[in-house]
Amino acid sequence: MKHLFYLIFLVSLSISCNNEKIQPDNNEQISLNGTWQFLASNSVSEKEILNSNYKSWNTLEVPGNWDTQNDYTHYVGKGYYQKNISVPENWKGRQVRVKFDAVYETSKVWLNGKLLGTHKGGYTPFEFNITNQVNYGSENSIVVMADNTFKRGAWWAWGGISRNVSLFTNEDVRLVWQHISAIPNFEKGIVDFKIEYKIENNGDTESELALVSTIENNNGENWLTKKHSIKIAGKNITKTEITFSEELKNVDLWHFDRPNLYNLKTEILDNNQLKDIVLDKFGIRKLEVKGEQLVLNNEPIRVNGFNRVHDHRLFGNSEPDELIQQDILDIKSLGGNFSRIMHSPASKSLLKFCDSIGYLLIEEIPVWGRGAPNATANNPITKQWLSEMIERDYNHASVVGWSVGNEIGNLDCEWEDMTMTPDQFKYVNSMFDHVISLDKTRLKTYASFTAYLPKSDMLNEPVEKADFISINTYGGHLKKVVETHKKFPGKPIFFSEIGKGQIGSESNDVLDEKLLDEMKLFNELPYVIGTALWTYNDYRSNYKNTPASENRAWGVVDVWRNKKAAFNQIRNVYAPIAKMQCELTDSKATVIITPRNKVDIPSFVLKDYKLKCDFINEKGAITNSEEIKLPIINPGDKNLAFEFKNDNGAVGVKASLISSMNIELKAAEFPIKKTIKLVDESAKAKIVFLKKYRENVTVGYRVNDTDSLFTFKYGANSKELTKEISTGLKGSFNIPWKSEKPFFIQVKSDKLDWSEIKGLK
Repeated sequence: MKHLFYLIFLVSLSISCNNEKIQPDNNEQISLNGTWQFLASNSVSEKEILNSNYKSWNTLEVPGNWDTQNDYTHYVGKGYYQKNISVPENWKGRQVRVKFDAVYETSKVWLNGKLLGTHKGGYTPFEFNITNQVNYGSENSIVVMADNTFKRGAWWAWGGISRNVSLFTNEDVRLVWQHISAIPNFEKGIVDFKIEYKIENNGDTESELALVSTIENNNGENWLTKKHSIKIAGKNITKTEITFSEELKNVDLWHFDRPNLYNLKTEILDNNQLKDIVLDKFGIRKLEVKGEQLVLNNEPIRVNGFNRVHDHRLFGNSEPDELIQQDILDIKSLGGNFSRIMHSPASKSLLKFCDSIGYLLIEEIPVWGRGAPNATANNPITKQWLSEMIERDYNHASVVGWSVGNEIGNLDCEWEDMTMTPDQFKYVNSMFDHVISLDKTRLKTYASFTAYLPKSDMLNEPVEKADFISINTYGGHLKKVVETHKKFPGKPIFFSEIGKGQIGSESNDVLDEKLLDEMKLFNELPYVIGTALWTYNDYRSNYKNTPASENRAWGVVDVWRNKKAAFNQIRNVYAPIAKMQCELTDSKATVIITPRNKVDIPSFVLKDYKLKCDFINEKGAITNSEEIKLPIINPGDKNLAFEFKNDNGAVGVKASLISSMNIELKAAEFPIKKTIKLVDESAKAKIVFLKKYRENVTVGYRVNDTDSLFTFKYGANSKELTKEISTGLKGSFNIPWKSEKPFFIQVKSDKLDWSEIKGLK
């Protein structure tokens, strides 16, 4: 049932997500995704680049990252992309723009040899107006330089045009964006709405415009319409806003278990002629801090989650929707509902899915580490990053806060003496001020690893303007959070990162028991609002202490998404109920649910949950299933017992807790299955991933510290592996395979024997 629901859900989401921008007849869009010419060079001049024979270059797919390719897997520096584009003749007379959703990290763009502009920042969109520079009805050459030299943190600095590129046109007047906030006021029983519009007029004369905003409910029906008029001078950009209130009883609130979404559609008309239409999804919800509690829609919650690194050895950080969706569904199945998810702005695809599936997240800009070069007061580049992120992501219901940096501290002192420098302290406060100028509706924080150190105090730890305190700990967790609260009482504390040592890359690797024991003690601390495990997934890295595979093995799944034993470990820790047991007799199955206590983490009200009972025969097959709707379960409730008839002589039973989103969260079996001891295959090489993608087969393989050379035998017949190739690349390798025939392969290293043969059919 779970997988059927996932399939239906993903299909429906894919359809709904394609509706973000509805264009009038004169507004069109052309995707520039696909094959581009590519050259990696740190020595060729820009003049030479602009006069190159581009057909002599290699090719790369856009969106994508060059370091997923064998030839460029460790290349750092400048990569040049070129593509010939044709702009339709009938676009003449309209505004034409080229938009990049993300290029890592510093970029330059030329059109027909002329520089359009530059952009710094690898995760946010930018665009150029090319109306007066493009050749209509004939070919144009666009050249992009991407430079991935800038690197912060332990994650891989994936280089290239990593997200979509598009060419689009609109009338002289356009709606650049609309930002909607819909905040419940539970005391007054109303929802306060505010819609702010940014409008651009590229024409020469003043326009008097009508703005018609329609909100559609969950059923796609028009719920209410608001009209607004504004005058805007020619060659001008302006902002305007409207506010209104509606009764709270008439709306469906957004919650991580019930993510109700609305559509906001705004039309711009000039003399009754439609000029632009923009459609955004949003949710009505209120996440706030009250004293030392985190409160969602008037309910105190304590919640857990996972950091997730946007990383895959096959896809880089140009992740396909299917990967993102399955990852977030897995995180939800593990009991994850809230986290600072990554050290940089997330992809739009991830945010849309989190909106729809119900995941609360904090977004962060990549200001990281001791001596962070951008952590300077009123830094214009970090203000730009915050502005671009908040402008793009303002309407996402899943985004509940902004973080201005991670683990910022003084590079020039010993660990025990470390604090933020005065300029770093001013940086955080100045960025908080900037966030407030852009968005007053969401929470603010930064991830600290100095708050609990001996010399931290209110003069060097900028917690005053933070709505809650975020700390990262990798040992001594209980002592550190107690010390943080002692120094800075009155605010809730969230473990934005928690962990203890790398989990390991093998399927039987587990979390450190000392970590799990300490996490149980957080239940006694009412000011702790939750934890986020670092991390959900392993990720590629060249940071210190990373294994030879280049895969940093902190995740409960590996880089290829193979689950480790730690996956089920953390599932039990993060489950929304304390315990579930089941027993079976000849006549019935009994399931007992033990709710969480009010002081537990996690702790929240379970509404619209179900209990599923699968009966299993002696062959291990499910003979029949029953499902019941559970009553509302509050933290602190007594044990609940449920009985199911055993009419078919079942010898086994599995009980599953199903969330309101139809996601299985926790299961219990009778009889309890014994743990299978895994066979040690350390003397053999091992293939852990195999997938055909585009015109290559990507192979993921185990790497030991002493391995230096890997040899592959492969072919279309498992008994005749006629082709052979060797490489020094570690962990991942692409083998050209344009054929539609089956593919079989085995690998050995200079230290390990041949692996078993794996195949794709």
